[in-house]
Amino acid sequence: MSFPRFARVAFVACAVLAVACGDITRQKATYTTALSSFSVFTLTGTPLAEPNALSFLGGVTRATSSFGFDVAFDIDSSGKVVVYPVRSVAGAAAGTPKRVGLQIVPGGFDALREAPLTGYDTVGTQRLSAGTALAVELRDPTACFSYNLVSSQLLYGKLVIDSAFAGTRHIYGRVVIDPNCGYRGLVPDSIPRN
Repeated sequence: MSFPRFARVAFVACAVLAVACGDITRQKATYTTALSSFSVFTLTGTPLAEPNALSFLGGVTRATSSFGFDVAFDIDSSGKVVVYPVRSVAGAAAGTPKRVGLQIVPGGFDALREAPLTGYDTVGTQRLSAGTALAVELRDPTACFSYNLVSSQLLYGKLVIDSAFAGTRHIYGRVVIDPNCGYRGLVPDSIPRN
């Protein structure tokens, strides 16, 4: 009769430890967030060889049928930069396991220190003026593996357009990526805690 009581006490002790220590299945953040600049051309009106897309973990690239990019760029008739998540270009039927969510956030690029938990649009395009901050949620199973399939397979980042030139179809911007799966810290050159 003492074994069931011992089992209950052991279970309660393990549960208390798990709650006190947080998510025990999540890996500890070990990589610093990285700030980088990028320069791309638009999807329309530029030579085929020019980069017109961005892979958040790989840098500037081309939007091709292999869908090895996260977002692609264009400039609309009003001069705003149009940011296309991969699914808006590829469509859901393309079979890409990658999902990129975008969300315009108030306060500017430097003020965005932690990515929001919800509110990301994975299909719709976002139209940005220079200086507008865009929060990014990236689900890429090739970048993250975890037993916690809900939140730990996500990478977070932020993007801002510094300038865009409709005449040359050239776009300049900056991006910060948190390479720690499941963490949302967006302060450059720091190791996130959340």
